[in-house]
Amino acid sequence: MIKVLNQYFPARWVVLLLGESLLILLVLATMAGLQAGGWPSGAPPLGLVVKVAFIALLCQVCLHYRDLYPAEARSAAREVWMRLLQALGIATLVLALVYWVMPPARLETGVVMGSVLALLLLLSLWRGAIDWGIHLAHQAYPASERLLVLGAGEQARLLVRELRQRPQLGLVVVGAVTEEVGRGALPAGEGGLDGIPILGGLDQMAQIVAAQRPQRIAVALPDRRRWAAASLTAAQAAGAQIEDAPTLFERITGRVALSGIGPGWLATAAAGRRPRRLDAILHALGITTAGLGLLLLSPVLAAAAEAIRLDSPGPIFYRQTRVGLRGRCFPILKFRSMRVDAESLSGPVWAAAGDARITRVGRWLRKLRVDELPQLLNVLQGRMSIIGPRPERPQFVAEFRRSIPYYELRHWVRPGITGWAQVSRDYGASLEDARDKLEFDLYYVKNRSVWLDLFILFQTTKIIALGRGAR
Repeated sequence: MIKVLNQYFPARWVVLLLGESLLILLVLATMAGLQAGGWPSGAPPLGLVVKVAFIALLCQVCLHYRDLYPAEARSAAREVWMRLLQALGIATLVLALVYWVMPPARLETGVVMGSVLALLLLLSLWRGAIDWGIHLAHQAYPASERLLVLGAGEQARLLVRELRQRPQLGLVVVGAVTEEVGRGALPAGEGGLDGIPILGGLDQMAQIVAAQRPQRIAVALPDRRRWAAASLTAAQAAGAQIEDAPTLFERITGRVALSGIGPGWLATAAAGRRPRRLDAILHALGITTAGLGLLLLSPVLAAAAEAIRLDSPGPIFYRQTRVGLRGRCFPILKFRSMRVDAESLSGPVWAAAGDARITRVGRWLRKLRVDELPQLLNVLQGRMSIIGPRPERPQFVAEFRRSIPYYELRHWVRPGITGWAQVSRDYGASLEDARDKLEFDLYYVKNRSVWLDLFILFQTTKIIALGRGAR
């Protein structure tokens, strides 16, 4: 496992990303060198370096957009080859458009086409070699990193369940230790932890650590003081890395388990907030971005407004009360995508797949996320940010506050047009979906950073380009 942006990713994912970045650069530089017949000074001109770097970045973005860098297990060879072909084809079309708009950025056609063909072959071979090497490594070393869980409660069960769904992380759970001192070992199926054997009690920690030799220990006990003397000494003496189970859960899932929230989590989340000066700078940048976005997208906004006017009777814009920073309500502004009488009989309800209330133009506006663009005005007013939890309606928030613990914590930060929950899961339309989204929102509240914001923006463009999750 490798930690990036406070999340754990499989080593295969990182190796693929870095290796293919280098491979793309080498192929482009080699093709350019062959086309130019070498360089007298021994180094390529700066202009050529910039062009090659731009093409390499474009190729990586297109590979990512075609889901060639997921953290999940590898896909079939034919599917990978088809995605590579599509990604490189899209990159070629985008390059043609860039060269038409900016002729000075042009690189010789022979270099581009030769590089695309070479990359199609080499990237296919590279991915096959990586998967073959990982297969051989797993045969030689079937257990990657041995994990021992302290505790057998809800936190431990959640962690074990998520690890089972992510075998590519290389974490093998060898067993659990119950907090009941003096309890003997229980095999799976006889009081075990979802198929994981309970190896003994806290008073047997030294023997268990010596027998199992775990590289990592996840602490899922409600009272940390009870395990300190019994387990910390034995585990540290054996060289095991000790980690809080809720923290490990966050890093492998990108969300916060509500059962793991307590005074310690709240203190850590509060301490992890960005400094006020940095927050003020980023908020100012968000306002500037919103202003530029409105200016650059004005033709799109005008076209959408005219289409709404011609498609159905009613106002062009849709104003609705939402809950924002510190629980304060504000009027959100969006393009109208439903009939005017959409909630006259039903009252406030979630949108559903194939919702009959959505107009013909509204369906396209939602699919392309154009209906969200007027929210840039809310950002200019300081009521929203570009990145943050999705603002919900007061009627839903009142229900969530009654039914979901810690729901109010998402109002620690300004709501956003896009956010971690929006790019991490599909559209939610139930109380259980709201609970799941809250876990992603709380992860963002705790781990906010400039890099995480940039990653969310990048993922948002991918979702919009592929038309995913819209209703």
